[in-house]
Amino acid sequence: MKFQRYLIQFFTKQSRRCISTLFFAFFSLFVYANDTDEALMLLNKMNNAVLNQSYRINFLLQDKNQYVVTFEYTHLGASKKEDINAYLLYLEGPAKEIILHNGVTSYFQPDSPSFSINSPRIIEAFPDVIYNNFTNLTEIYDFILLGKTRTANRSVQLVKIIAKDKDRYSYIIWVDEETYLPIRIDLLDQNNEIISQVKVVQLDMNFDKQKIANYINSRTYPILLSVDEQDNALDEWRLAWLPKGFEEIAAYNVNFYNSEIATKLFSDGVFSFTVNVSPEVTKQSNQFIQQGGRTIFSTNIANKNIIIIGNLPRTTIERIAQNIVEKSSQTSR
Repeated sequence: MKFQRYLIQFFTKQSRRCISTLFFAFFSLFVYANDTDEALMLLNKMNNAVLNQSYRINFLLQDKNQYVVTFEYTHLGASKKEDINAYLLYLEGPAKEIILHNGVTSYFQPDSPSFSINSPRIIEAFPDVIYNNFTNLTEIYDFILLGKTRTANRSVQLVKIIAKDKDRYSYIIWVDEETYLPIRIDLLDQNNEIISQVKVVQLDMNFDKQKIANYINSRTYPILLSVDEQDNALDEWRLAWLPKGFEEIAAYNVNFYNSEIATKLFSDGVFSFTVNVSPEVTKQSNQFIQQGGRTIFSTNIANKNIIIIGNLPRTTIERIAQNIVEKSSQTSR
């Protein structure tokens, strides 16, 4: 009888432990799912605020081991992307201006010719990660709420965006609790070290909107760069490997000051890279350049100059380059 009672007590304790373990496991999953939903809701509000609100920010951009560059960015929001106007001014060095007007972005550079491109936003203001429906990214990324803090004298919530694989970087985005605008954006490497940072130091929601609208409308804009649909310049090769979630977004030819460049753009919505091919062959060994979160790799393949530029780790860019293959070949280079 004593032995039977012992067995009953033993298995009862074990059952309680199992039930307790299962409870905490399910509770943890519930809390994680709830945090993910809140993080996604916050980030989607941020995306809406960045596009639709009107605001002026002074911000700094710093890549690891490089000088800080400061900017003033003025955004006139609208519900339709083609109605958005924006103005970016470099606050140091030559007075470089970038203006978004009627779906065209124009670059005014005192030390080189001005030009315009078809672009619905000024890419120098915020990184690609800001412009997303984040709910569509849950198969590739985890979204984690990190809590609240203050920066630029404003109360913010922090969200970390972590890739489910090791082929890309991570982000921490500091979202203003009042306006839902991003106040700070940290790009982190695989060791969680900041390698690039956008940081707002002043936010003005009450600037003279009519004054900046008049300035944008009064400017004379340079002609568009010649961008054509891609011809057969890139038909002879393909990418045999891409990180999960990446797909080809665009393929086109650019005539950039009498130099023909064929380009393919790939993106997962958060990170992107381009493969650029020039027929002007210059023999060179493989070269890597790291500029904060941007990696540049150049090489020669199939008697053409290839340059890959992307905000991805060097190991990922290198693997992409190694898997550029001729369509007639089944062997990666």
